[in-house]
Amino acid sequence: MLEIESHRYLKQFVRENPSDWEHVFAFGRILSRSLRKKENYLINSEIFKTNKWIPALLISIFLNPRDTFCIMTEKNFKYVELSFFNQLQKIGFDFTKINNELIFKTHKIIFISYQEFIHRKFNILNLKKQSFIFTDAENLKNNLKEASRLSFLKKDWFNTKLLDSKSKDELISTYNHLKKKFFLKFISKQNKIFLDEIDIKTLIKIFTKYSHISQQFLNIKIALLADWACWAVLDNENFEWALQIEPVDSSPLIKALSNDNHFVFLSSLRKDYFLEKYLKTANLKINLTVNFKSDFAEKNILIYVPTRQLLPNNPLFTQSTFDKCNKIFLLSKGITIILSNEINLKHNVATKLASIHGRKILLEKIPFINDEHLIICASFDWWIHNLHLIKIPDQIIIPLLPIPDMSEPVNQITASFNKKLSHDWFRDFMIPDTFEKLDKSIAPLRINSGKLFFLDGRVNYRKWGRDLIGMVHPAKYVHQLIPFE
Repeated sequence: MLEIESHRYLKQFVRENPSDWEHVFAFGRILSRSLRKKENYLINSEIFKTNKWIPALLISIFLNPRDTFCIMTEKNFKYVELSFFNQLQKIGFDFTKINNELIFKTHKIIFISYQEFIHRKFNILNLKKQSFIFTDAENLKNNLKEASRLSFLKKDWFNTKLLDSKSKDELISTYNHLKKKFFLKFISKQNKIFLDEIDIKTLIKIFTKYSHISQQFLNIKIALLADWACWAVLDNENFEWALQIEPVDSSPLIKALSNDNHFVFLSSLRKDYFLEKYLKTANLKINLTVNFKSDFAEKNILIYVPTRQLLPNNPLFTQSTFDKCNKIFLLSKGITIILSNEINLKHNVATKLASIHGRKILLEKIPFINDEHLIICASFDWWIHNLHLIKIPDQIIIPLLPIPDMSEPVNQITASFNKKLSHDWFRDFMIPDTFEKLDKSIAPLRINSGKLFFLDGRVNYRKWGRDLIGMVHPAKYVHQLIPFE
């Protein structure tokens, strides 16, 4: 049985390379069971933010006599190759490596990125009876959309020798006509332009007419006819524009594979509330969902929500946020993180705090000073990308929830698409993205029982806001601002 074999090899590997993750053997057995029974599993654990699970994964897929596609970034594959392949060969695994493929006697394992999964030269839709293991699955929806995104620059319009002069003139005329129209719509600090129906019809007509001249033209034609979201990005310095296009709904990208193949999804969220629901839209049934504890003892996050916090549209919201952030900083210890994706709010609060506390206030900058009593103001994406480089904060302040920016054309189009289908676009689209960013941002607080402050009044006055913070676990609510000690 695959579970027994994988446990034996993993035990030998751990004997020579000790692991402090107590669930590594259980993870290996469950993964092997999924591979043996060809059942679709969703496995959630913050351990996937580390490298402690990788040996169990590799041993299971090495022993499984079935071809496997492992979807991960190129950077992560290089790390896996350098850190584990030689060690696994030493304990008896025999394979030949050719680029990103491992060739065994009975099967092969192919490591590909999300971009390769979408754009790989072979026709992936014809694959049957394969195993697909998706790492970074908490970002599955957005990873598939971004990997599918097509960019069509100025040079792509005219980079062909297959056209006569009349056809080239038509392309130039179309490009310049749209350029003039887009720049007339330009608003300061907003370089992304929403396309109206006339713009889209013009593009469909021109890309359909010339779809034969290049693969890029053909791809854009197919995407436009499939009603993908499209918008123009303006280059104000060179007075040019580029077309961006991506799918509104990424579930069809794996739907065609769902009937004949086997899937394992590894999500680094402690508990992924929305991924299984999303997979159902792709006709992909999850046979088992497993939540593994990480390699540390979880502690309660101490949550405080002011009872009378202002709503973000109140003119006094910024001043109120600054006052509370200043009070929290003065009466707290250690590092404080203030997170906001709203640029003006982030900069205003950081500037006001810096006028009082000077160098103790950092704006999206990793601290190098010895003083541990400081504030870092940052966007959610910056913090998620850099949190491993910074000491675990004692408190995180969230003035505004990380709700997707509706000024972005792709978000407007996605919302409209869901409305047309009579879907609850806010809960089906906005809330999952918001929770994913929120949960990743506050994860370090589970290690030291840090404090989490919500200053967004919608947490009190909107049911979805209360539901959102209700999904933060483990947590303990406190009813006074400061001090906790």
